[in-house]
Amino acid sequence: MTSAFKIADREVGGDAPCYVIAELSCNHEGSFDEALRILQAAADAGADAIKLQTYTADSLTRDFGTRPTGTMWEKTDLYRLYEKAHTPREWHEKLQKAAADHGLHFFSSPFDEEAVDYLDEIGVPVFKIASFEVVDVKLLQKVAQKGKPVIISNGMTDYLELAEAVRVLRDNGVRDLAVLHCNSGYPAAFKEANLKTISAIGRLFGVVPGLSDHTLFADDSSCTQPMAHITPAEAVGFGSKIVEVHLTMDRAHARRMHESGEGGFDWAFSRNPDELKKMIEHIRLAERGLSRDLSEEEQRVASLTHGEVKFEPTEKELSSRTLRPTLWVVESVKAGQPLRFAGGRSGNVDSIRPGGGLPIRFADFVDGKEAACDLPAGTPLQWSHVRLS
Repeated sequence: MTSAFKIADREVGGDAPCYVIAELSCNHEGSFDEALRILQAAADAGADAIKLQTYTADSLTRDFGTRPTGTMWEKTDLYRLYEKAHTPREWHEKLQKAAADHGLHFFSSPFDEEAVDYLDEIGVPVFKIASFEVVDVKLLQKVAQKGKPVIISNGMTDYLELAEAVRVLRDNGVRDLAVLHCNSGYPAAFKEANLKTISAIGRLFGVVPGLSDHTLFADDSSCTQPMAHITPAEAVGFGSKIVEVHLTMDRAHARRMHESGEGGFDWAFSRNPDELKKMIEHIRLAERGLSRDLSEEEQRVASLTHGEVKFEPTEKELSSRTLRPTLWVVESVKAGQPLRFAGGRSGNVDSIRPGGGLPIRFADFVDGKEAACDLPAGTPLQWSHVRLS
C-alpha cells in the first residue's frame, strides 16, 4: 500500500501536510509573462507546485472539424481550441527555472508519448495523468516505464476504468501512485463532489488519495457566488493528501474573453490568487482540526460536498466523456492495407480526442490488422473497419 512517497524533496501522504498543486492550464492566454505572473501568485499563496499541460493541437486531436458538444466549449472547434490553449514547448524549461527560483515543484500532464519523453528529459519529479487520458492505456504504459511517481485523476471514470488504469500503471512498474478524486463537470456542482469517495479510493487501491477540484460556485449554472475554499478544505476530513486546482489572475476578465470567443476556456473553475490563498489557509486549519469560521451558507454548501461513495460518472460528466481520446484514422487507409498504431511515431491510427472510436485498450490488438474498407483520415475507428480474420 502506498501510504506516502516523495515528490522531489517533499513527502506526500502519510502525516505530511496536504500537497497543493496550482494548475496553470491555458490561463496564460498565450502570454509568457502572464504564465510567470500565475506562477508567482501560486508561490505567494503557499502552493507546493505549479503544473502545466504538455501538448499541441496536432498531438491532442486533428483538424477534423469536431466540436465538444454538451460541454462549456461546444461553440469552439476542438482543433482551434487547443491551438489557442496549449502551452508552447519553449516555455517549459523557462517556467521550470522560475518555479525552482520560487520554491515550487514543476511538472506537467503529458497528452502523448513524445511529451512523456520530453518531460522525462527535462527532469520533472512526477507525472500527472489528466482525467480525460486515464483511459489511454498506451500513454499510461509509457509514463509508468519512466520509473517516477504518478498522479492520476479519476474524473468521468467508472470503477472498472479506474481499476484498469491502476492495474496498467502497477503492472508497468509504478510503485508511488496517487489517485485524485475528481468531478469533471465544468464547473462541477458542490452537491456532486462526493468527497466520501476519497477515503474509499485510498482503501480500495492502496494509493495516496487526493482531490482535483472543479467546484467553485454555489450557483454552478449562473456562476455568480464563488466559494472557492470550501471543497478542498472539506476534502482534508476525508483523507485528501493532495489538492489540485486551476489558477488564473483575473477570472472576471477570463469570463469576458470566453463569452466573446477570444479565450478564457477554463474561467468557470479557476481560482483567483486571493481565493487560492484563502483555500490553502482553510486547508491548513482543517489539518489542525481548528475552526474555519464559516457562515451558515458556507456550512450548508460544505455539507453538500460530502455526498456518497460514487465510482460512476455524474450526468454532467457523461457529456465530458465525449472529449476523451479514442482510436481514430489519422492517415487515409485503403482496404487491405495494415492499420498501424502511431503512439508518437508514424502510423495511420492514433489515440486522439474526441470520443467516437474504439477504446485505446484495443490499440495493440488492432495494430497490424488489415483495413476492411477504405478509410479516409478523420474516421473514428470501428470494429467494422477492421478485418478480423
